[in-house]
Amino acid sequence: MATVEEVFDIIDKIATQFEEQVVLCMVENKHTMVMAICEQLYSGLDGDGDHLNPNYDNDPFFKEEGEWYNRADDYKAWKNAITPPMSSSMLGLPPRPDNVPNLFINGKFYSEIFAERKDMELNIDVNGSGDGPSIVSKWGNEILNIGITAVQYFNEEKLIPHLKEFYEQCGYK
Repeated sequence: MATVEEVFDIIDKIATQFEEQVVLCMVENKHTMVMAICEQLYSGLDGDGDHLNPNYDNDPFFKEEGEWYNRADDYKAWKNAITPPMSSSMLGLPPRPDNVPNLFINGKFYSEIFAERKDMELNIDVNGSGDGPSIVSKWGNEILNIGITAVQYFNEEKLIPHLKEFYEQCGYK
């Protein structure tokens, strides 16, 4: 049986290092966070769980002169052929509706998404050298937020096992 002092030391270690351990777990699994955001986008969802808007039926792009002028239906058919709606593999998100974009044409935008630690947070952003900033500007910063399904996945698959190991390292059994 542990003494009061030993229990105090265990509790003190957990209390003083808990927040850092959560951030450390996010940083160690930042690739999983980026993959989750890409899955959300492929399913046509932003981080708030809303379908991406504008959708193909109300996007002003199809009112501009050019190859796709007044051809939203043709664009939808083309997009569905090259990136068919399907359930996501990691998060199990449903397929996007036909009129909802997934912001994937050649994969470049998805490859521009990155995660980095900033103080006690994991910041998700896009690098500024490609189309990322203009895409985020058009569809909103919410597209880079981590949705509830991704949070649940992260907590169950990554954070809880990490914290159990941390508690054991602190002497909690």
